[in-house]
Amino acid sequence: MRINRSSASPGSASPGSAPQKAYGLLSTDSGSSFFSDNILFCVLISLLLVGSLPACQRKEAKTTSAKIKEAVPALRHGINLHPYQVRSSTVKNGDNLGGILAQCGASTTQSLLSIERLGMHLDNRKIRAGLPYTWYANDSSGQLAYWVLEPDAYSYLRVDFQSDTPSVERVMRPTTSKMAYKSGRIDGSLYQSMGRSGATQELIANYTKLFDWTVDFFHLQEGDSFRVVHEEMWIDGRPGPARQVQAAELRHKGKSYYGFVWMTSDGKTQYYNEKGESMKRRYLKAPLDYIRISSGFAKRRFHPVLRINRPHLGIDYAAPTGTPIRAIGDGTVTEAGYKGGNGNFVRIRHNKTHETGYLHMSRIGKGIRRGTRVQQGQVIGYVGSTGLATGPHLCFRFWENGVQVNPARIQTPPSDPLPPAEKQRFMVQRDSLMQHLKGG
Repeated sequence: MRINRSSASPGSASPGSAPQKAYGLLSTDSGSSFFSDNILFCVLISLLLVGSLPACQRKEAKTTSAKIKEAVPALRHGINLHPYQVRSSTVKNGDNLGGILAQCGASTTQSLLSIERLGMHLDNRKIRAGLPYTWYANDSSGQLAYWVLEPDAYSYLRVDFQSDTPSVERVMRPTTSKMAYKSGRIDGSLYQSMGRSGATQELIANYTKLFDWTVDFFHLQEGDSFRVVHEEMWIDGRPGPARQVQAAELRHKGKSYYGFVWMTSDGKTQYYNEKGESMKRRYLKAPLDYIRISSGFAKRRFHPVLRINRPHLGIDYAAPTGTPIRAIGDGTVTEAGYKGGNGNFVRIRHNKTHETGYLHMSRIGKGIRRGTRVQQGQVIGYVGSTGLATGPHLCFRFWENGVQVNPARIQTPPSDPLPPAEKQRFMVQRDSLMQHLKGG
């Protein structure tokens, strides 16, 4: 078989002329050339076929991908955006739901019914300024089709106006959680140092809560360090708020303090150290969240207002006006009111031995009066500069058997340790979390 290169048929070649080869035009002949030409033809055809298949497949894949892309609608709040005009805004001071819905195009009847149904999912009176909302109006008619309020990061409320009676649905956003790790050295305040590591305000508060009974954050020094393993939420594929701290380390003056969060068999969240001992004590280490100490306990100190040397039998915590002041332990209020140089003042008896005093408040907490029973950590007032004070601070005092003593030196025993039945499980979890703390 020969391949003739001309475009003519085999019969058109003139006698005596050299045989012509053309792809696709075949003539027969005898001899060994039949087999070689036959093999060559098959190879060429195979190469053409093999080379063309991937190109076809790629073309079909691109076409299919394009069709899929066109078929997937753009969604927001679970709503196809194509047939709607979409606008967004936020709740302003003085806004109410009725007014907002009316501005978005709802009728009076629709607004009343919507507010009633929204009330099944949240307290309408507590809708605060800054909450985002979105409304969807039909492209053709301009009528309101959907209204969406986002009261928190985890869900949104969708009101459907497309039927005679509006319906309300709370939609939960898809969430996942994972363990995260942060660490750093103290340079400035703990708040600033943890903030530089990416910690949120919520995470910092949870971290300090773990050590509330064992570490006085007002005495931290530059060069101290922290480590924390915590749960991190992801909402709709985006980082959400940091959740509960799982384990923490604070290294202070060369000593490491460890804290672990443990859910007891009865569903309560408790805090234990690496030995399984409770971190809770009878008294908090400080009556404020950490800011800084401006003046310590001293038998002799120059008073900045009276301009004389006199004992300072307490600890001054410098803090912005309005900073919440916490009762360091359970007890009963024995004094609450204005008292000369002490300014607004609260005194609490905790037991037969111990009392505490809180001076210079800008105002006393709501409901705090003589005879009131308070719990550890309860807000009893707010930092100020009433009485003999040059600036906003809290003067904190501690009495033991009627004698004022240095609050920083008070030692109290821990609460009950882990029950033996739970301690083994706790130790297994502790070992796992300790590896995260050490290895990051």
